[in-house]
Amino acid sequence: MKYSKDNLIFLPLGGSGEIGMNCNLYHYNNEWIMVDLGVTFHDNASSSNDLIMPDIDFITNNINKLSAIILTHAHEDHIGAVPYLYNKLGKLPIYTTAFTASVLKRKFASVGITDYEIILLEYGKELKIGSFIIKMFCMTHSIPEPSSVLIKTNKGNIFHTGDWKIDPQPLVGNPIEKKKLQEFLDGPIDVMVCDSTNVFDLKPSGSEGEVRENLKKIFFKKINGKIIITCFASNIARIETILKVSAEVNKSCLLLGRSLHKIYESAKENKYLLECNNIVSEKEAEIIPEDDLVIICTGSQGETRAALSRLINDKHKFLNINKKDIVIFSSREIPGNEKKINDVKAIVMKKGCEILDHTNSNVHVSGHPSKDELKEIYDWVAPDVLIPVHGEYRHLNEHINFAKKCGIKKQILVENGDMVRLNNDKTKEIISKIHSGKTILKGNKVINLEDKFINELKVISSDGEIFVNIIMNLNDELLADPIIFCPSILIDDLNKDELKTLIIDYINKLSEKTIFDDVLCNELKVIVRSFLKMKIGLKPLTFIEIVRI
Repeated sequence: MKYSKDNLIFLPLGGSGEIGMNCNLYHYNNEWIMVDLGVTFHDNASSSNDLIMPDIDFITNNINKLSAIILTHAHEDHIGAVPYLYNKLGKLPIYTTAFTASVLKRKFASVGITDYEIILLEYGKELKIGSFIIKMFCMTHSIPEPSSVLIKTNKGNIFHTGDWKIDPQPLVGNPIEKKKLQEFLDGPIDVMVCDSTNVFDLKPSGSEGEVRENLKKIFFKKINGKIIITCFASNIARIETILKVSAEVNKSCLLLGRSLHKIYESAKENKYLLECNNIVSEKEAEIIPEDDLVIICTGSQGETRAALSRLINDKHKFLNINKKDIVIFSSREIPGNEKKINDVKAIVMKKGCEILDHTNSNVHVSGHPSKDELKEIYDWVAPDVLIPVHGEYRHLNEHINFAKKCGIKKQILVENGDMVRLNNDKTKEIISKIHSGKTILKGNKVINLEDKFINELKVISSDGEIFVNIIMNLNDELLADPIIFCPSILIDDLNKDELKTLIIDYINKLSEKTIFDDVLCNELKVIVRSFLKMKIGLKPLTFIEIVRI
């Protein structure tokens, strides 16, 4: 590595060059700290239900130099990997705010981890972690207590924004104020590491207060039938809006989905949603007239196991949807989920329901900054250098170009694995590239996406698999016909018998020669795969087992 122990370094392992899976490392004086450790969902190498996490081998190989994990907020793409990778990180102290800690504790409990250390941070209060001085500032976003992090060192000051927007009426939490932010920064900022998610949007993201007013109009007009509304479970302001607007029109609310219930528990634990008393249980909802019922459910991204999918596919024990109902998607599509969401909407349409979403009604506002908001924070923070994060390459590149137009002195386009030296006494630049990648959660095991097992899964999903068992004596003579097992391949008995004959003939030809079992296995694999490619057009993953008796 081309860095010395006194270098101030920024190194993203996730979230730079992609949406989600945020994980960032900072180094100074031979010590590292980690900011966020999140997940993303599904790519071409995984199934739709897999959790994908950063490959953190670089830092686990330097684990004695890692001092802490700092979590900016409780969204999955910022904290979702912590329970699965925490033991690899040596049970480090986790620094975060109370709401995020509450959500994280429930995540630890769900995977059976009880031995961890969470230290609560107070906004505006400086904390020394090794050679770093850390201070957190409350931003506005689509979840309680979204935090930016000021990282102060002798080699420079970094303002890491986390996820944010400028919301004049956030409803949960307070708006960001220029004066308060500048007082918090208390001096020049050398580098701002900044959210790029909505960099292509020109106009302000909008206020949560506007959504409340629009939902109020929709709820007042809806007299007959149920209101079914899906949103991100973590959007406490949106849930509060739905509960309060429902109460104003004398409707009861049912929460459907495990993640909603967990977030609701964390919210109450931190004194949010305490004034909302119109939530009913499923048993109570069964006897409430449909005209008086609002169902808040998970599944805004088209997840097949989420509450909305179960509801529209008639898999709930007593609830269903009908043409009198209205279904509201109070969320925005995460890139990559468009098809799944459209499939869900198609089923809803076939049921005859009215659908509202952000394309035809103002029922959602984003939690990320547009160009207008980025320009505003540039003026407030006045960084010397901008490093865009939280986006695909096109987002990062657009953010770089926009920052140039706005007069930021220097911009550095950084992708996962780029090691950036940020010393204020040297040129700020990328000095090295380390291996970065992805890991995947299969069951309770974390596996590298480049692992042979993952490649074999891809072959099985496309071409299937076949098992051939050969029983021979020590003289290389067959004692029984080959046993062929291929549950994932459509092959008729005639082709199977032909394959058996082909294997028998090949082994008989070798009966007068001495051949090692591993060589024989490899030869038979070629024969089996070539035969199946010719007969059924597939080259399955092939397993040959030789049993000697």
